[in-house]
Amino acid sequence: MKIIEQLNKLPIKSGEYLVLPNLETPYFIIPLHSRSIFLNAISLVKPKNKKGWIKRSVLECTPFFFLRKLFPVITIQSENDNDRSHQLILPWNQDVCNKFTLFNFNKNNITLVKAGFGKYRKMISNEYYSILKIPKFGKNIIPEVVNFSEDEDFTKIETIFYDGNHPKCLPRSIIDFFEKIRIESKKVKMIDHPYLKKIIQEINIVLEKEKLSFLLNTINEYVKKNENELISVVLMHADCSQTNIIATSEKNVIIDWEECVLEGIPIDIGYFDFRMHIDNGKSWKINNTINFLVVLHYIYLQIKHDNISQLGKISWHNSEISI
Repeated sequence: MKIIEQLNKLPIKSGEYLVLPNLETPYFIIPLHSRSIFLNAISLVKPKNKKGWIKRSVLECTPFFFLRKLFPVITIQSENDNDRSHQLILPWNQDVCNKFTLFNFNKNNITLVKAGFGKYRKMISNEYYSILKIPKFGKNIIPEVVNFSEDEDFTKIETIFYDGNHPKCLPRSIIDFFEKIRIESKKVKMIDHPYLKKIIQEINIVLEKEKLSFLLNTINEYVKKNENELISVVLMHADCSQTNIIATSEKNVIIDWEECVLEGIPIDIGYFDFRMHIDNGKSWKINNTINFLVVLHYIYLQIKHDNISQLGKISWHNSEISI
């Protein structure tokens, strides 16, 4: 099985792992090396709601014998066995065989490892090299890199693990960070912006192919009307959403820089607000050009990650967006 073959190549402790809920859609792969290690691993899982907390509590109390009956168990025989730490493995739901997040833990320390095979190697590399450029604008909001490596099979980045909450409002320190970038960046006409030229072309191709005429026409009308408006060319996180912001007692951190664009558009602050509305089933209003660019970027991300079906769910009437 391909997922096991890929895991065998990663620095993971060899042994048995419980797969939840199944091998087709594995959300969590949890070590069964001992009861204490199992409990330590699932303690790293932060449920999103009351139902999730109940599920975690049931897992904590259920004997291994019954867990083995209920869920698949796989054996990992890693070529790079990490004998000092244990791993809670989270396959990426959009490609469970080629991108993984690992909570790497022992008695004294926890780090976060992201590993990518194939086309995801580029995303991991982009995150690392982007993080290197960020301190120019302020380094307190970025994760500290422990290790980065590329070999013939995969690329991985390891950072410090930040234990905190995902805030419902974008922290002031992060707003100031993105504002500093915008202020210090040059501006060009929308029609000449390198990122917008790229994504508008790709969006047009896909929307025309999928016969999403209303969405296509609405976007092109807005672009034509505002093509001479000046837009900043900025370093852009590109996925500034609630799950990628961690507020700790010491500082606020933005994680997951793999989508980062060095010549992007200044939409990160607005994108956080957009996602808070859309992800919670609310509508979102386009009041200005930046708001429009937020939606344009969201549409491009769905195309980039082959989530084309999401485009047909977009409702856009009188500048009101809902999904």
